[in-house]
This record gives sequence, C-alpha cells and structure tokens, in this order.
Amino acid sequence: MRWVMLVALLAALGYIVFLQRKLAVAERRGDMYRDIASRLELRIAELTAR
Repeated sequence: MRWVMLVALLAALGYIVFLQRKLAVAERRGDMYRDIASRLELRIAELTAR
C-alpha cells in the first residue's frame, strides 16, 4: 500500500513540474507579444507624428 502512495506522490510531482514548464513557456510567449505590441505602438506614433 505504501508503494501506491509513493507512485501517486511521484506522479503529482511530475505533473507540477510539467505545469511549471508550460507556464514558463506561456510567460515567454506573452513577453514576446508585449514586445511586438510596444514596437508597433512606437512605429505608429512615429508615423502619425509626421
């Protein structure tokens, strides 16, 4: 019975690591989109200032 608890704990830890990696990828993607949006806003400001 103890090994069942150990397997469940290891599975939970593996799932937590998987979710943390998925979150990190999503954060990097969000940073990329924010960077692109800020560049576009600067470009639009330059073009409308002319």
